[in-house]
Amino acid sequence: MDPNATQDDIPQAVPIPKKTRRASWLWIATAICGLLSLYLFVQSYQNEGELIQVEFQEGHGLQVGESLRYRGIDVGRVEKVALAMPSIQDSLPADTSPRILVSVRLNPNARRVVTDGTAFWIVRPIVSFDAVRGLDTIVGPKYIAMEPGPSDKYSVKRFQGLESAPPIRPKEGSVEIILDSLKRYGLDSGTPILHRGFHVGDVLAVSLASDARSVLVRCAIHPEFHELVRTNTKFWLRSGWRVSLGITGLELEADSLSQVLYGGIEFATPDAKGKVVGTGARFILHEKPDDDWNQWKPSLPYGAIWDKLQRQSPVCYRTSLVWKQSSLGFSLTKQKLGWGLLLDDGTLLCREDFATVSKSALEKSGQLEVAGVSQADFAPIETMEMTDGSKVLRVKLTAQPSIAQPPLDARQFLKPLDRQPGDVLVVGSETDRSVLIDQNRYTKTDRGLQLESTMALPGDLDGAPVVEVQDGRWLGILTKGSKGWLIALPKPKG
Repeated sequence: MDPNATQDDIPQAVPIPKKTRRASWLWIATAICGLLSLYLFVQSYQNEGELIQVEFQEGHGLQVGESLRYRGIDVGRVEKVALAMPSIQDSLPADTSPRILVSVRLNPNARRVVTDGTAFWIVRPIVSFDAVRGLDTIVGPKYIAMEPGPSDKYSVKRFQGLESAPPIRPKEGSVEIILDSLKRYGLDSGTPILHRGFHVGDVLAVSLASDARSVLVRCAIHPEFHELVRTNTKFWLRSGWRVSLGITGLELEADSLSQVLYGGIEFATPDAKGKVVGTGARFILHEKPDDDWNQWKPSLPYGAIWDKLQRQSPVCYRTSLVWKQSSLGFSLTKQKLGWGLLLDDGTLLCREDFATVSKSALEKSGQLEVAGVSQADFAPIETMEMTDGSKVLRVKLTAQPSIAQPPLDARQFLKPLDRQPGDVLVVGSETDRSVLIDQNRYTKTDRGLQLESTMALPGDLDGAPVVEVQDGRWLGILTKGSKGWLIALPKPKG
């Protein structure tokens, strides 16, 4: 060091401020990935359905991965099948052998369907003298079926499974009837009830009568078909096989596989049908039908058609025309029964012969009774020519009957139909006596609408009014002629 150096010549240390360490981009990416993983985990947890457990006495070969189904739709998947001791909820003895505990992972949107009291059972093929079930599992995998319980709560996570499907629950609005049978005939819950081959109801339960003299079969007719069962309906056993021997040889007819093995119950109603029955009606179950039962062809409106007819059908009233005439010096009373429709203008619409006394009648002896009210003075105010040569009158009534249903709107009801008619209704005194005629059962001719020759109608409907179902307008008059039943139409005016 130079001894002559001054203080200014000595170098000075200059402090350099320490730079702040900044977070690396790698740490930022790591944090983002961590947050994303947490989000995906939460989403996965939320989208994963809840785990429930169902105990069964038998596993019936159920495997992991097989489905839980509700009304044919998968709502869960089997995750585990293991042995387990009976749960505390069971009322079984303590030494009961282990049961099968099945863990099921529900779909996220299925938890609210699995309510407290839900029934579970393993669907498997069963073919026996008493039952045929689970035929779809012969070639496919087994699965667990379920039926939600009556509760709207879903707090229970462990359920007791059933060894077989629970009894069928009838649809809301079904009509339950009782069939009294000599034997059981292999009937069981789920046996179909058929009408002309269509499934219209089910057997709910079969039991021995309290006096052991017969077997009681409790049935439910689906609400849309309950109008088909009348007071005089006949029920019989139906076999899935039908064999007939004719000129062409032996003929064998078979239904579906389940009906071949399972059978069913068939019913039919006579042409002169009775009234619609309600819940609690009882019938005899016959082993086989009489020869004529399968030939019955009554008109039985049902479902939406029945509801519409109940609301819109007019009411036809029986009329009685009474007069006196002289014969061999004696005064005789004559009577003719007919049909009439009351209109809101105070008139009665009926066929001419229902409101016209005989030319040989004593003067002023005619009386026309409508809905229990006698008319001493009645006269037509309008005459309509019909296509079959008959006439329809509008008769002015002097004494108006007291009726529950309002009279028909004459202007709308008598308005001509400007299109081809569809299904038609022959109006009787009550809706239950009315006859629905499908549009395919008549042919239009110059004389009117000719019904097919196989149509069997009560003879007392001769002269009854006919309305078009769709619009509810008056169409014409039912007449019985030499060629069968005919609906006479009004001739166009002018």
